[in-house]
Amino acid sequence: MSGNKAIPGGGTPEGTVQDDVHRYVTGIAYLRRYYQELNPASIAYTALQCGYQAPRLDRPFRYLDLGCGHGYSPTLFASLFPQGQFMGVDFNPVHITSAENLRRAAGITNASFSAASFQDLATEEDGPIADCDFIVMHGIMSWVSETVRREIGAVIRRRLKPGGIVYASYNCQPGWAGKMPIRALMVDAYAVTTGTVEERVGKVRAFLRQMADTGALYFESNPAIEQQLQAIETLDASYIVHEYLNEYWRVFYHKEIATFMANHGAGFIGSGTAADNVPLLAVPEKPRALMAAMPNALLREGVRDMALNRQFRRDIYACDLAPLNINDLIAAHRATRYSLARRRADCPMVVPRSFGDVALHEGIFNPLLDRLAAGATTFDDLVGVPPLNDWAAADQIQALQVLVGAEYVRPVVDGAGVDADSDSVRRFNQVALAAARAEGQTEVALAAPSLSGALRVTLTDTANLPVDLPGADF
Repeated sequence: MSGNKAIPGGGTPEGTVQDDVHRYVTGIAYLRRYYQELNPASIAYTALQCGYQAPRLDRPFRYLDLGCGHGYSPTLFASLFPQGQFMGVDFNPVHITSAENLRRAAGITNASFSAASFQDLATEEDGPIADCDFIVMHGIMSWVSETVRREIGAVIRRRLKPGGIVYASYNCQPGWAGKMPIRALMVDAYAVTTGTVEERVGKVRAFLRQMADTGALYFESNPAIEQQLQAIETLDASYIVHEYLNEYWRVFYHKEIATFMANHGAGFIGSGTAADNVPLLAVPEKPRALMAAMPNALLREGVRDMALNRQFRRDIYACDLAPLNINDLIAAHRATRYSLARRRADCPMVVPRSFGDVALHEGIFNPLLDRLAAGATTFDDLVGVPPLNDWAAADQIQALQVLVGAEYVRPVVDGAGVDADSDSVRRFNQVALAAARAEGQTEVALAAPSLSGALRVTLTDTANLPVDLPGADF
């Protein structure tokens, strides 16, 4: 490979370092991003969709983020929920420094960040036991060694409360099956490049394109790989390095993660993405019927992943949490409030999904959206809108879940409401918006009390936003 035009030379790689214990790239920081699914209020709603009551958010609770990155999400959540204690752990010290800088600048006192290892959390003498209501991890299971995964399991077993919930997202099969050879080739190519991280990633990109242009049969036999190659050519270098180039990198079947969690005291209860819990939006009609006929959750989820050729999952698991009875389940839905999360004009009656567009019934959903455009409201108010006023409770619940799954509407379960005049939210938004502008970002996620979460804002399009964002001076 040393004579290749795309990857000249070899020798000692520069510009990036892998942590000697975790073999995880630490010489370049991961992107600073907000993940809605990590929000405890979102977890509470997706748990409710699956028939379970999550820990309440209107009383003290603890939230642990394993692999917290820059800490943007937990700091935002801490600004919304002062009664919660938010802890973030990441073994990249650059991430922890960034997280602490944001926390201090925003004056957030109920969040903390540490560069401790997961082993430290699992074995700390006189450390807390069964203290966490929520444990979350975005992608980390796919990017660490088997040893570190065992440490994660030990953390869950030690720290998760009975009734607590684990959120875990990870790379999954079968969607990665045809793409894994590309990743393997990238790792080998990157190892013999020199220069800065960005330069080395550029050389790997050029090499992949050169390989594709030779007419290699792999690319001809897997036409979908061209789409992946185009993504690799356009994604940020820091994302490429962390997603593709760590030494430890694993793609799982859902059954493997579900078994792992069960072995550490947390059973699968459903998806952490609202749309996945809504039949109309989850899978096409034919595999939907096959899923319903499956005798257990493992088979059902296997059919789902195959039907969607899924490559990334977002699961929720719970410790000793019993499903709600039907009366309590309906009561919990009736206690939920709803807010429009987009401008009314940005809520079309066609919802794009990975398997194709889903058409919504205009006579059902337009009146609901029109009502929500007038302001946040209750379940009982919305189900009084025709034609829902003549429907059974289960169908009313399903209709509102469609709007949530389409990301037009944000639900706030009972107890998850946020003070609309919060000083901590105002401070966070001022700091986050100033940082986004200083860094030349085009989009930023800002804390939105009426959503008990965040609203992503395009900085060139801030007129007539659907909710108030305290502290955000556009």
